[in-house]
Amino acid sequence: MIIRTQEELFRGAVRIKYISEDGIKVSKMFKSEDIKAIFNGEVRRSGGIVEIKGKMFVEKFMECTRCLEEFIFDTEDNIQIFLKPSSMLPQEEEIELKMEDLDDDFYEGEEFDFYDYMLRLAESCVPPFAVCSENCRGICRFCGENLNKRTCDCAKTSQTKTMDMIIDKILKNIRKS
Repeated sequence: MIIRTQEELFRGAVRIKYISEDGIKVSKMFKSEDIKAIFNGEVRRSGGIVEIKGKMFVEKFMECTRCLEEFIFDTEDNIQIFLKPSSMLPQEEEIELKMEDLDDDFYEGEEFDFYDYMLRLAESCVPPFAVCSENCRGICRFCGENLNKRTCDCAKTSQTKTMDMIIDKILKNIRKS
């Protein structure tokens, strides 16, 4: 029972040994509560190693780290991952990683849930923090107003108060001398 279609590949946990060595073309959407991803590529097996290669398009609801407004972050990334059996993990306590080692991931057992893995892979394409736009002005550090929507006078008032305090200190020092 060789798995030759993406429908068979993503119907739940599948046995690695049944994945076609000829490769399976994949064009599939993966969704969870806050992320949506589309993968276009190929999944191919050679022995116990599975190669996932293609392009991942990802959209995720995020909160802007500057203004705290919710927005949709989107990105695309080229993916090439080699899934290897955990028996191929290096046994040494300390190993020196090479760049190509970063393309490796490991699985345990004979079955693997590709749908769940692809969602986790999509999550790894998204940075932990993002801004809604490069021009985001953030929030006022004094009153919390979203400066993208309205302006406030806090900064001017605060600068004036700060300058007043500095002038007062200078004048006090001058009077003492």
